Amino acid sequence: MKAVRKRALYAAMILVLFSAVLILDGCAQFVLRGPVGNTGQYNYSPSIIETGNVRQFWWCSQGRNPSNPSQDTDAIYYESVNETTFATVGPILVLAETPGTWDLAYTCNPKVIEGVFTNPLGDGQTYTYAMYYVATASGNGINNSIGVAFSNDGIKWKKYPQPVIPSTSATTYGVGQPSLYNSDHKSAISMFYEDTYQGEHHVAAVSTDGVHFTVQGTLTTKGLDPDDPQPTWGDMSYDSVTGEWYALYCLPVRDPSTTGNVVERGGWGVELFKIPKDSLLTGSSPWQQLVIKDTVAMGYESIFIAGFVHDPYGNINVAAYPEVDFYASVSNPAPGWNATPAEAGNSARIETWILMPMKWIPATDFLLPFTQYYNGSQHQVTSGWINLDGGFTEQQVIGHIYANPLHGATVPLYGCKAGKADYFVSLDLGCEGQRILGKEGYVYSKQVSGLNLIPTYRCSEGQDHFVSTSASCGGKSMDEFLGYIAP
Repeated sequence: MKAVRKRALYAAMILVLFSAVLILDGCAQFVLRGPVGNTGQYNYSPSIIETGNVRQFWWCSQGRNPSNPSQDTDAIYYESVNETTFATVGPILVLAETPGTWDLAYTCNPKVIEGVFTNPLGDGQTYTYAMYYVATASGNGINNSIGVAFSNDGIKWKKYPQPVIPSTSATTYGVGQPSLYNSDHKSAISMFYEDTYQGEHHVAAVSTDGVHFTVQGTLTTKGLDPDDPQPTWGDMSYDSVTGEWYALYCLPVRDPSTTGNVVERGGWGVELFKIPKDSLLTGSSPWQQLVIKDTVAMGYESIFIAGFVHDPYGNINVAAYPEVDFYASVSNPAPGWNATPAEAGNSARIETWILMPMKWIPATDFLLPFTQYYNGSQHQVTSGWINLDGGFTEQQVIGHIYANPLHGATVPLYGCKAGKADYFVSLDLGCEGQRILGKEGYVYSKQVSGLNLIPTYRCSEGQDHFVSTSASCGGKSMDEFLGYIAP
């Protein structure tokens, strides 16, 4: 399981599914809530198709290879969930390595699309599903290629014998993490994938038969988060109503020096972006940042390689639309409020990874309350998640900060933690050598006439940090001017 993703590679956790009742227009509608995954094994890199009330999941987990029982590494699993009745099928191991072939060592990172695939294997059969997956024959996890398998039920698969996107380098990771779109609902497949040769970049390729691909170009990086200049990603999907592409990019992995020298494999968050379709390769309009799901927002130590919930052909226009639903691999549960850096790092170990549902609702999270909490000994000031086990209670809402760089508020503010319990905010992406939790939001660097902006200062007393609107910090130490925020 060593290969298939160079920034995040293993996963596990007990499967827990729970439901809630949502009342809409006087009618009760059941909504699936909670994680999806494989009991006792790692779970990551999901592909999700929604058809009516049913969601179909394919993802990477550990499993014993039916073709080689001594091999217990990567495998691709399937599960379907009816969101109304909660009836499930699976989890079922549906694809693993083939001994003696190009994918004999690791097989992972599936993406599934529906269509009409006529005789792609030369067996005279027409298939409904195509699964593009990442695999290698290298036990070192390098030299990855992208292959394809076909199915009529999403469970029984037949592999095309050779990669459809060969590795570009025998000494680096290679190519991986495909994302798919079927433009004619038959076999006109657009694939977007990562290529690590000569630096991380994302490639667009097209096919008319689902097997033979022609490269169109490289996706623009204009507008992506400058904090992560060469980001990896999880998925792409298309909005057929607005003519925009959505993408889920990964934030980096923490530096081990900030996690007690524990090496975390999953990054500390994912970011959702969109871009007009005509700008995808040209960059004529930049990517627009929509939301960040990180440790600040969610509490989990690791959040990474997310996959969209989309229709059978890769459109994001499913029942929740215009809400955008996706699943990310997270380390669950979140670390304790007073966990040491090493304890926090160990909370993200591979056996805790599950697939957790997340969402973005348009125009609901532009301004976030910037709230100060206190538990009698420590303050925490955040726009996001608070660990109630720490006994924190709200002291005050200091003001509001922007979730994205908007309206002149373009200075990022980071949530950080030093030692066991010293939470603080900083203008430094590196959290001044301490553990980064994520982005709190964006603030103004200067006053803007007519906005009644509030100045904010980071203050401290010993190992306790807080935020004040006064430079005097109530007689405590003033460490840093943070910027101006909305009332």
